[in-house]
Amino acid sequence: MKKYAFTYTKKVLYSGLRVVVKRMPSPLVTINFWVPAGVKDEEPEKNGLSHFFEHMVFKGTANYPASLLSRQVQALGGVMNAGTSLDTTDFYLVVPREYWRKALELEVDLLFHPLFDPQEIEKEKMVVIQEIHLDEDDPGERLIHLLYERVFSGTPYGKPILGMEDTVKTFTREDLLEHQKRFYHPTNLTLVVAGDIAEEEVFGEAEKLVGEFRDLENFTFSPFPSLPSPHQQIVSCSMDVHRYYGAIGFLTEGIREDDFYLLRLLAVVLGDGIGSRLNVVLREEKKLVDTIHTVYSYYQKAGIFAIFYTFSQGKKEEIEEEIQKEIVNLISDPPRDEELVRGKNLLRSSLFSVLETTLGTAELLGRSDVTDNIDRVVHHFFNLGSFRSEDLVETVKKYLDFERATFVFIEPGV
Repeated sequence: MKKYAFTYTKKVLYSGLRVVVKRMPSPLVTINFWVPAGVKDEEPEKNGLSHFFEHMVFKGTANYPASLLSRQVQALGGVMNAGTSLDTTDFYLVVPREYWRKALELEVDLLFHPLFDPQEIEKEKMVVIQEIHLDEDDPGERLIHLLYERVFSGTPYGKPILGMEDTVKTFTREDLLEHQKRFYHPTNLTLVVAGDIAEEEVFGEAEKLVGEFRDLENFTFSPFPSLPSPHQQIVSCSMDVHRYYGAIGFLTEGIREDDFYLLRLLAVVLGDGIGSRLNVVLREEKKLVDTIHTVYSYYQKAGIFAIFYTFSQGKKEEIEEEIQKEIVNLISDPPRDEELVRGKNLLRSSLFSVLETTLGTAELLGRSDVTDNIDRVVHHFFNLGSFRSEDLVETVKKYLDFERATFVFIEPGV
């Protein structure tokens, strides 16, 4: 089988900006800026500021005030958006190839010249608070919030990305300017350009647009507190819902550790799709659950391996017992060859799907660069064949200890 080659070019410019270019035969180009600042970098009383900053930069810049920015993007045939996570914030613009220079100019203007109009700030507070209320009313989101809050207790990872109503209400223009000053300078940014553009063209244009900001003050990041020692926790609540929602979470290592790749494969083998062990036994054979799936969520400092399930009738104690039994069975009855092949193929397919588009490629490269190392992340993705059944068994023994698990349960009620 022909080995898949993945190449890219990276350069640190004189301004300190890190630029990653991936040549792709596509009529579209993605311009994607990444900053390693998210919830982990917020003071508790300013929880949600990274996400609020992301919202506010779209409300107009010095050169494109108010709705002129959105109009300009549409005039280019572009799509612009952003995302905030526990570790990062990123901003992207996808445009036809011939407009990539203008797209880069718009993105630079967005990050370095936002207006932060006080009236728009007050309006946007109401928008974000509404988002928070919608999340609170969604049982799936509520389940995740409760799980993260407990597993990551005492660390910023336990705080919600959107913030809380009480914190969002306090945000001021000065808070946004301070956040920009602290994190949004060239030495703290990665620019990824994916598309059919020559590398040197990108490097030259980026330095021309960003070079003037190289002397901006660089604030240091706050130290990340020690992660809590895992111990068994049980959390339950009721909501106005018509089924039961459960989650079992385990504290794990994050993206910077080699176990990251094994945990991803384990999540697929154990609970991704109808062929996974938990689905076959609990949903198809014993019909104990309506849905069940596993997720490994990985971050810079740590991760969570979680099992989510829902059911309409039955008892959670029986479901939890069967889940534990299947986890133990993974040790005594390790994944068979066909299970490993299935899991590796699903992971490969998901990666290739990402790499089919300029946006997916830019996001993979950008996140890898600011949270870890691109070469290390990509290398393991393309070397899944080296992972063995016994490696997964050791991963189960290391992390999936139910004496140190967090159990979260939501039942119908008021």
